[in-house]
Amino acid sequence: MSVGTDSQRWGRRLVLSLVVVLVSSPLSAAGPTGQMLAVLIGGPAAVLFWVSVIGLLVTAARSWVFRRSSSRTPSQADLRDIVSSDPAPRRPTMAGRRTRVAGAEDSWIKGVRGEHVVGAVLDGTGLPVLHDRRLRKGSRANIDHLVVAADAVYVVDAKNLAGSLTTVGDQLRIGGRDRTALLEGVRRQADEVGAALSRFGITAPVRAVLCLVGTARPPGLGFAGGVLLTTPDTVGQLSTLPGMLAAGDRDRIADLLAWAFPPAVSN
Repeated sequence: MSVGTDSQRWGRRLVLSLVVVLVSSPLSAAGPTGQMLAVLIGGPAAVLFWVSVIGLLVTAARSWVFRRSSSRTPSQADLRDIVSSDPAPRRPTMAGRRTRVAGAEDSWIKGVRGEHVVGAVLDGTGLPVLHDRRLRKGSRANIDHLVVAADAVYVVDAKNLAGSLTTVGDQLRIGGRDRTALLEGVRRQADEVGAALSRFGITAPVRAVLCLVGTARPPGLGFAGGVLLTTPDTVGQLSTLPGMLAAGDRDRIADLLAWAFPPAVSN
């Protein structure tokens, strides 16, 4: 639950308990029976009032800690752990990338086209977006897209696949084949991003997204194995979700992620 939701919840409880205390107070002047009713009604309300006050103070403290951690500048030791020595561009758009397409169309080229389709949609949201980032130094694995939204950091893996899509529990099947490994792959990427943010002292949620651009598509927003299933038509909805990350916080987190996960392909 977000800090904003907690604040509203404790605020409502505080107001309700205060009203009950004020309403029950005159009963104490109505003799023994009134005094008993005042204790039975007003006593729990008074306890709830002070618990709500404490809850509001704790929520305010949590919000302050989050803001402070989001604005923290990483130390040199932090950067040495996860940063490549090569300069990392901030957030190149999909239009500015140079791809390695050559020869006859194959599954790799179809995958690149899928990434470009999803990347163009994400660029249009106005959110900080990073494209085609190396998962870690020395690794050939890459993250297709990183999106810093108001409620979370999203790790988006784009796949151009054909066939009917079905989900059964935590299992994903496409064209009759078990493709649950796709969910496991994007979850591992999200874990890496979460670990990098933790090293920077940032506690923003990280969520895994599988965006399907071929004929294998969920009918809308789906969910399987802890991974959000989207299409190019629905992935842009990430920009509409409410959250506690202000625009300045999102830009700062995107800059840190640009250092932690450098471009997979040099321009």
